[in-house]
Amino acid sequence: MPTGVGPVPATHWSSFEHDAASVPRARRAVRCVLDGAGLDAEATAEIEIVVSEIVGNSVRHARPLGDGGIHVRCLITCDDGAHVEIAVTDGGAPGRVVSARSVDDGSTSGRGLRIVEGLADEWGVVENLDDFSRTVWASFGGPTRLHPH
Repeated sequence: MPTGVGPVPATHWSSFEHDAASVPRARRAVRCVLDGAGLDAEATAEIEIVVSEIVGNSVRHARPLGDGGIHVRCLITCDDGAHVEIAVTDGGAPGRVVSARSVDDGSTSGRGLRIVEGLADEWGVVENLDDFSRTVWASFGGPTRLHPH
């Protein structure tokens, strides 16, 4: 993954509006953080795709947080190689389970979490029962130590 890992660890988080225009904005914000870490172009592109899928799902299927938006966090660490974790937090969607679903070849939607599953080393969902928020996360560069399995 890394070609020459730059200054790490780095953590960046941003708030975005709960609308489709936030997908490219979140992708650009994460790319700025990744550019400073010295990751190779393929790894950066894969992480950007995952950010797009998770943020897109958030604005399509979940409620905004109490502040009206969504939060995107990018964490980069370098212990024995670069590790990147992306986390998107929204207001959740009561009664809706986040899962990769099966779709047929003719479907025009529903592939987002399958894409995440194929590109990330791990991904998962954390439900916060205190405020009913939901965080969908994905890690790259090996397993994460931040989330339960």
